[in-house]
Amino acid sequence: MKTSHDPWSFLRDYTHARIALGRAGYSAPTREILDFRMAHSRARDSVWSEIDLVKLHEDLNLTGHKVVDVSSKCANKKEFLLNPSLGRSLGPHSSRVLQDVSLSSASPDVALIIADGLSANGIHTNAPLFVREFLTAIKSTSLRMAPIVIAKYARVAIGDDIASSLNAGSTVMLIGERPGLASSNSLSVYFTFNPHAGRTDADRNCISNIHSSGIQPAVAAQMAVFLVQTALQKQLSGVSLKIEYPDIRQLLANTSISQNGTGGDEP
Repeated sequence: MKTSHDPWSFLRDYTHARIALGRAGYSAPTREILDFRMAHSRARDSVWSEIDLVKLHEDLNLTGHKVVDVSSKCANKKEFLLNPSLGRSLGPHSSRVLQDVSLSSASPDVALIIADGLSANGIHTNAPLFVREFLTAIKSTSLRMAPIVIAKYARVAIGDDIASSLNAGSTVMLIGERPGLASSNSLSVYFTFNPHAGRTDADRNCISNIHSSGIQPAVAAQMAVFLVQTALQKQLSGVSLKIEYPDIRQLLANTSISQNGTGGDEP
């Protein structure tokens, strides 16, 4: 039987959202049902994915940068998912490790934190390119960087705990987003000026949807550096900070990759 052309199908060229699905009688087409189940399965797998610290260190290739691995108070992934509050604070051992690190260095302006959050897959897929671009761009500023921190079983608020241990003036947290049906490996960046216990989401700025079909990691890194410089200049962050990012073409021009998202140093 000949099927009629869906007049709305052209909209799918402009978004990866689940639109213009069509129908088969009173139901969705079989292919769309199967695609939905596959997307749902990927999202569930991503939530339960575990960060591989050895592989992440290799992929980040942070030669010349001190890196510290820490963990929240959660003992495992199940506890992390069922008790979110434990993921917002450092475990006792990690707190002592960071305090020892802070004693051997001056108070930094910025602490870069890489956290698994709700998508360790997102970190493995997108974090290496973001981190390389961010560190390259931050070198052109006078900002002092803290040792890079990789946090396991971490929620956003753990950044306040990490900053307090390092005496850092601000935090840039790259964290795995809660997976959706359109993307299971997306990242967010949360920036906090003067982080400390008691900070709320209203005190933070966010850059979200960082993945291959959203904001390119390299562009997000340039946005993050611009955000850091603006916030530190104005000495605030969150809803009080009104910020307009440069044109996307200007950000792309500042990256070390070409506009198609690939570069010579890509693995």
